[in-house]
Amino acid sequence: MIRRIWLKEMKEVLRDRKTMGFVVLFPTMMLPALILCVGLIGYQLLLTKQAERIDYGLIGPAVWVEEVERALASVPNLNRIDGVSRQRASGLINEGRLDFVLQMLPGFDPLTNPKSQWQMLYNQTDDHGQFVRVRQALSALQQRWMSGYLLNQGVGEDVIRAVEQPMILARIETAAERQSVGDKVGGILPFLLLFLCMMGAMLPALDIGAGEKERGTLETLLMVPQPRTTLVVGKFLVIATTSMMLALLTLISAIFWLLAIGYLLDLNLFIRLAKLFNPMDIGLLLLLLLPIAGVFAALLLSISIFAKSYKEGQNYMGALQFVAIIPAMVATLPGIELTRQNAWYPIFNVSLATKELLKGTFAYYDLAAVFASNLILASLLLWCCVQWFRRESVLFR
Repeated sequence: MIRRIWLKEMKEVLRDRKTMGFVVLFPTMMLPALILCVGLIGYQLLLTKQAERIDYGLIGPAVWVEEVERALASVPNLNRIDGVSRQRASGLINEGRLDFVLQMLPGFDPLTNPKSQWQMLYNQTDDHGQFVRVRQALSALQQRWMSGYLLNQGVGEDVIRAVEQPMILARIETAAERQSVGDKVGGILPFLLLFLCMMGAMLPALDIGAGEKERGTLETLLMVPQPRTTLVVGKFLVIATTSMMLALLTLISAIFWLLAIGYLLDLNLFIRLAKLFNPMDIGLLLLLLLPIAGVFAALLLSISIFAKSYKEGQNYMGALQFVAIIPAMVATLPGIELTRQNAWYPIFNVSLATKELLKGTFAYYDLAAVFASNLILASLLLWCCVQWFRRESVLFR
C-alpha cells in the first residue's frame, strides 16, 4: 500500500509543472547559467577595474620625485596629479580624486641612507589588483637604489649581483593535486548540496501537505482504510525522492558544465574540478545525502501538515533554511576536520565528510557513523511526523 500511495503522490508531483520545472531546470540549466553569468560579469568588471586609469600624487624632494616619475612612466594608464600636499593626501584619496599618493619622508636619500622611508597611501577597500603593476615598478626602482648604495660603499659588482639574486627557498607541495583542489572547493559543494536538498523537498512537501488541505483532498485520503503511518511514509518517500533527484541532477549537471566550459574555453581548472568525481565518489556522496533527504522530508512534511495554508507553510519553511545553511557554513571554517567524535553530529558531519571525500582523504570507516547518525535523526523525525499526523487538531486546523 505504501508503494501505491507513493506512486499516486509521485504522479501528482510530476504533473505539477512548477515543481518539476524547479527540480529539473533549476540544477541543470538555471543554476549553471546564473553562476556562469555572475562569474563572467565579475571577471569582466575586475579586468576593467585593473585596466582603468590611475591618478596618483608624489610628495618629496624634487630630485627623487623626478626619478620615481621616470620609473612609473613605463607603467600604462598612470596619470600624475601635481600640487598634492601631505595634509590633503589622505582626504583626496578617500574622496576618490586620487588613487594613491607616494610620499617620501624627511631625510629620504636611498643612495646614502639605506633606511630611508617612503609610503604608499591608498584606499585598501578599492584595491582590486590595479596597483600590482605600480608595486612592480617601485620594487625595481628600489632595487636599483640599493645597488647604487652598495656601489657607493665600495661593494663589488659581483657581490651586488649576488645580493640582487639571493638564495631562494623553493616551496614544494607534498599534497596530491586532488587533495589541493578538493580542499579549495570542498566548502562550496556541501553548502550547495545541502541547500538544494532542502529546496528539492520544500515544494513537494508544501504541495502534498498544506496544498492538499487547501484543495480539500486530504479528507478523502484519510478515509482510505489504512493506518496513518502508511499514509505518512508514502508522502515522506515522495518528498525524499524529489530531494535526492535534485541533488543527483545537480552533481551530473556540475560535472557536465565543468567539462563543457573547460574544453570550450580551454580552462584547465574546470576540467580538473570535473575529474575530481568518479562513479564511486558520486555513489558515496549520494549515500551520505540519502538520510539527509529523509531528515528534510520528515521535518518539512510535519510543518506542511501543521500549516493552515500553502502560504503559511512557506513562511514556516523559510526560517528552516538555516538548518541547512549554518552547518554547511561551519564546515568551511579553517581547521575543522572530520573526526570519530564529530562524525556523529547530524547534518554537520555530512558537510565535513563531503569535503574529505573531495580531497580523497575520506576514511571509509567513518561512513557508518555519518550515515547512522543522520539515519537515526531521520527516523526520529519521521516518528514525530507520524504522531503529528494522528492528531485531528493538527490535520483540521
